[in-house]
Amino acid sequence: MPSGARSRPGSKGICAQVAAVAWLLSSAGVAHGAPALQTVGETSLGYTDNVESSPSTPVAGVPPKSGSPFSILRPGLVLTLSTQRSIHRLAYAFTDIVFFEGSPTQNSLANRLDYQGFVDVSRSTSLLLDANVNQTRTDAASGLGQDASLLPGATPYLGATADELLSVELAAEWRAWEGADFLLQTPLSAGPNPQTTSLGARTGVERAWRSDAVGVEARVNDTIIQNSVLLDGSPAGTQKELTTTGVGRWRHDLGRHFTDRVEAGVMRVERLNTDAGFWSPTGTAALTYTDDQGELELSYAHTMTSNLLLGQYLLVDEIRLHGALPLLRRPAVLLAASAGYQAGQLLNEDTSVAAHVDTFLVDVGVTCQVADPVLLGLRYQYVQRWSDVSLPPLPLSFTRNTVLMTATIKWPPDREMPRRYRAPVRVDRTDEVRE
Repeated sequence: MPSGARSRPGSKGICAQVAAVAWLLSSAGVAHGAPALQTVGETSLGYTDNVESSPSTPVAGVPPKSGSPFSILRPGLVLTLSTQRSIHRLAYAFTDIVFFEGSPTQNSLANRLDYQGFVDVSRSTSLLLDANVNQTRTDAASGLGQDASLLPGATPYLGATADELLSVELAAEWRAWEGADFLLQTPLSAGPNPQTTSLGARTGVERAWRSDAVGVEARVNDTIIQNSVLLDGSPAGTQKELTTTGVGRWRHDLGRHFTDRVEAGVMRVERLNTDAGFWSPTGTAALTYTDDQGELELSYAHTMTSNLLLGQYLLVDEIRLHGALPLLRRPAVLLAASAGYQAGQLLNEDTSVAAHVDTFLVDVGVTCQVADPVLLGLRYQYVQRWSDVSLPPLPLSFTRNTVLMTATIKWPPDREMPRRYRAPVRVDRTDEVRE
């Protein structure tokens, strides 16, 4: 994105900047900043009316719907290093979930490690990195909404993701970028549980004016799913899909806080194991609100995706609302919301529609900072899924209500820690958060 009078680097300069990324990641912060360590302790008490996301109508081989109070204990550490040219954040959290009624096998332990890094490679080049490793029992609601895995699922998984985005200012009004992403989710228990591996890449260029930006982007994604099943429950074998997408992009700043974004184009979906494929329009529309303390986005997308828990490919239309905004400054009260509706079509090997799976999620929470290091919170989550199928382990229809009360202690408090980096959404980049 343009940022005023940035000079145009020569071709040799761009090559040198890209080559210097690894050196900067290893040396940034040695001479410019000291690391900051924060300890986090979180404890929660809650109740859910559907511990195992069981269908409302009993199905053979699936535990009946039952409720239970439960507790969550989540200690963690956050290590942050902020320098003149980089921000690095490493966070670890251990989670222990205990249900007070039902079988002890419903209890769950989880470990999660997150990393985020931002580096100014030069005046015209920046690098953003995100990665996480997560050992958990994946929740049935995790296919829609951010941080939707409030409760554990039935199968333990090891998941890992990694994303990188390299952005280069070619001139005062021109920006180019390239990105790559990797995903792996593999089961940690025996049985026909799906394993998903995905590798993606994208590149694009954009021309910006004062409050508008127009560009194009090309994307490619290769996804492999093993141990999936067909609608009749028989093994589906290894599924391979290649999705290639080209879109045009337009962004526009509306006043000081609102930005809208529209993408439209075409995608080619190819099932490599059956040589079947189809063309489809694709697009996204979003309206984002940002201020210094929060952000909120409402978006619509028509795209191709894969559900990691189900081990299925879906063509989806989805609407999402997510973000967090301060309601009061003193005392500090924060509203966090995640809501969405996804209309999905499960695809057969020949790319025909096998079944319809629709999901609705509402997840709303309020936190209040009652003392400098202490936060109290109340959270409610509602999930409903409608499905054409009735044979597990394929997605069954279910509903679930969950309420949660949380107390969190952070030491030192957040105001004494470097803030987490937030990439800009606006054309004028005024919403970027970096310290």
